[in-house]
Amino acid sequence: MKVTAPFSLSRRQFVVGTAALFSAGAMSFLAGCTPGTDSPASETEGSQDDSPAETASTPATQKISMVWLPDTSSTEFSVARDAWAAEIMAACGLECEMVLTTDYNVAIEAIASGKANMSSLGAEGYIQANKKNSSVQCSFIHSDAEGGIDGACYYSRIAVPTEKAGDFKDSSGKFSLDSLEGGTFSFVSATSTSGFKVPAAGIVNHFGLASSDDLTEAGKFFSEVLFGGSHQGSLFNLVSGDADAAAFCDTDTDMFLTLVSGAENEVGAVYEVRDNAEAPFDTLRGQQFTIIDVTPVLNAPYSFNHDAIDDETRKKIVAHFCSDTVANNPQIFYDPDDENAKGLVKRTSDKMRFVEVTDSWYDPIRKISS
Repeated sequence: MKVTAPFSLSRRQFVVGTAALFSAGAMSFLAGCTPGTDSPASETEGSQDDSPAETASTPATQKISMVWLPDTSSTEFSVARDAWAAEIMAACGLECEMVLTTDYNVAIEAIASGKANMSSLGAEGYIQANKKNSSVQCSFIHSDAEGGIDGACYYSRIAVPTEKAGDFKDSSGKFSLDSLEGGTFSFVSATSTSGFKVPAAGIVNHFGLASSDDLTEAGKFFSEVLFGGSHQGSLFNLVSGDADAAAFCDTDTDMFLTLVSGAENEVGAVYEVRDNAEAPFDTLRGQQFTIIDVTPVLNAPYSFNHDAIDDETRKKIVAHFCSDTVANNPQIFYDPDDENAKGLVKRTSDKMRFVEVTDSWYDPIRKISS
């Protein structure tokens, strides 16, 4: 299996001027990658598949093409992606090509255009893909600890370096967003739910700003605005000292971190880069940050472009991934107590699993986006 590692970048390469720019290689992928072609499973960043686009008359899907966000395109998730491909094969007997990206917009466009027939997107990315093409429909998410969807969420954090955390307290000694103004801030991507939409909405409401547009241009609210391109990238900008504060989620960064003090995902919690953290955090082991604001976010969906996959294949995949078999796959649902474990979803209880979800479940995120 061919593997590329978009996350293996130097420090300054994490700082992206705008998340809306497509690289030439990414545009090449969108022009050429086609689901349903008959080629071996692989992982690519930019396609080498020059076969003609699949049409609506194609009788059955030939191959699953799965596009991942930059966060889960990193080498840290290679074990989980391999396990995912194996479960796709078990579900429907088809090879699964893993399409890796370094840009949120590329992943969104891939599923919206039908160049990929399955995707792993955040809530905001899914909403944008669905807006572009209503044939893109969410299918399943990972459940809450009880195996349901009522508490199926992860967390958007705003964090600051621990040694400067005192600067972000108000006169009563409580953490506040007041000191963010005028500093350097790192977001993930303008199309990230927990790395932009949710924290930006909180900042806009706190300061009474006109819109989140005020947060994306240097000199308006922040002195400098960075886009990490991934949650790991935004975290990197913070712990490397490039940003005074940063937004990122827990699910895509906690594999690099250890909780030092406080309660998990609560204001005041202090985290430290693990002493066995892999590159590029291997040069930043021991660096600490403190959460000054945290917001629960609806779990990210796994979606299909219904025009790019036949119903029978899609239903087989959904049924299999919502089964006990996948729930008990330690390379997908990993043990958080094992520091060496690598997987996709942190399993906080034996009841956790993938569960089906419908489009309307994401209406609360749509209200934030509108």
